[in-house]
Amino acid sequence: MATVNVLTNLSLTTVGAAVIALGTAATAQAATYTEVGDAGKTLKTAQNLPGGINVIKGTISSKKDADVFSFFWDSGRFKATTVGGASFDTLLELFDSSGTVIALKDDSKGTAQSTLNEFLDTGEYFLGISSFPNFDLFGINYGTIPGLSSGDYSITLNKKTASVPKRISVPEPASVIGILGLGAFGITSVRKRKQQVAVKA
Repeated sequence: MATVNVLTNLSLTTVGAAVIALGTAATAQAATYTEVGDAGKTLKTAQNLPGGINVIKGTISSKKDADVFSFFWDSGRFKATTVGGASFDTLLELFDSSGTVIALKDDSKGTAQSTLNEFLDTGEYFLGISSFPNFDLFGINYGTIPGLSSGDYSITLNKKTASVPKRISVPEPASVIGILGLGAFGITSVRKRKQQVAVKA
């Protein structure tokens, strides 16, 4: 009996440790970005999301407020939702790198929250959140029509944002001319040496 009890206790301990480990792993998978101050509502004032983010938290502080975030995405499905993450009537908009509207979603799953579900190519995008009906179909131009509510929000993404790609530095024109000049000088020097060798021979 003592042996059975010891084995039972060990099994329960193992199961408990496994459950805790799974819970910890699930928690570790959520990487949250919290709005710094008040995110802007234009392309130029958008807050940049680093790579590895799948939860965005912030506040729509007034009926005219909107928060815009720029991010990079690897190709594939893009899903963003405020269902279960806000108590006010949210509106989500997705824009391409030039600010053109790709998708706009209001109510989702019988709630006043929103869900975007799109297939995207690899690249840079902008995600905007506001309260209905504060939106613009012709680009990022929030505030023309004030929303009807405000509050805190949490946007959950289906996968993590991509890392910002490294910029490829392009040489200045003067540098290119200099490189070409050095190349031409080298070729001329080689020719002169060959000619001198030929004369001596």
